[in-house]
Amino acid sequence: MRRACIPVATALLALGVGCHHEVEMVPLIEKTIYITDRFYDVQALSTDHAFVVGYGGKIIETTNGGQSWDTRPSGVETALYAVRFVDDQHAWISGQDGVILHTGDGGKTWEKQESNAIFQDTDGSKTQLYLFGLHALDKDHAWAVGDRSILTSTSDGGKTWRARKVAMEADLSGGESLAAADPILYDVKFTDPEHGWIVGEFGKIMHTADGGETWHEQEKTLMEGTGIFDPLDLPTLFGIHAKSQQEAIAAGLEGHIARTRDGGQRWGFDQIEVDYPLVDPLLRVTELADGSGWATGLAGEVMRREPGESVWHRAKLGQDVLTWLHGISFSDQQHGWLVGGYGLIYRTTDAGKSWLPSQG
Repeated sequence: MRRACIPVATALLALGVGCHHEVEMVPLIEKTIYITDRFYDVQALSTDHAFVVGYGGKIIETTNGGQSWDTRPSGVETALYAVRFVDDQHAWISGQDGVILHTGDGGKTWEKQESNAIFQDTDGSKTQLYLFGLHALDKDHAWAVGDRSILTSTSDGGKTWRARKVAMEADLSGGESLAAADPILYDVKFTDPEHGWIVGEFGKIMHTADGGETWHEQEKTLMEGTGIFDPLDLPTLFGIHAKSQQEAIAAGLEGHIARTRDGGQRWGFDQIEVDYPLVDPLLRVTELADGSGWATGLAGEVMRREPGESVWHRAKLGQDVLTWLHGISFSDQQHGWLVGGYGLIYRTTDAGKSWLPSQG
């Protein structure tokens, strides 16, 4: 039996959402967001324009800061985990069962592309692999990663996708789990057509300098000074954000946030100061131009690093969040979005000092 995938588990473990703000109720016939919705990703295109994707092939768009949302037909009923716009017209979405969707008209329509993300078992049976992470640089180049160390990429706008397994460098002769040679890859980021990172199970941090043709592991430096002696004990990493060829940050199990400032030659864990321990995973992390940082995770965790500081603290959202949070995106330092379970969508217009729910 294949081990469970965290993005699937989060959907099943959603508990609920509570908030202290009173919001205007929207008539049911006009609603596009429901308590049964599970939103995995969001991308802010401008201060008022954003796309959200989630469970059941759902794609929604707002052009007025979340006052109203419109559903965009996806043509699929599977979970959609990631959305990436490269300009105001071109974007991709990745999801369950190897799904890749593409738009060339600003998200009004989406067409399915063949990802070729397939695993063939020894008995000849074929399985479409989940694609949890996605990144696109321009209207031609995009990469997606997922289950069984799969990486698929396009350099022609999605007309063709080339899938392959990312080979691990670890020596398994010591009897390590076979799963370590076949980890789930959860996120991918490129800073230019040549340089990029992938993160995944067992603390895997893979780096490429040739556009994804070859990958080299960088996670072993994370073990220094931590008391971790077995690479299999490193915390799984679910999200990565890269500012440049030299600077990247990743988030994962038990609230760990890892960072490199030298292109991955060395990675170390950031300092986190909280009044009670972080026990749940952080799923996504981002950094803004002013040096501030945000990370989201299970149990409604939101972590914040203020500009100029090196320590992370729990963010004060102003309300109780009793479900998982996944996607996070800012269009600028003032305007951002959070999305998660139970149809949760929050928006800030004051750099995260306050977050207000969008009911759709």
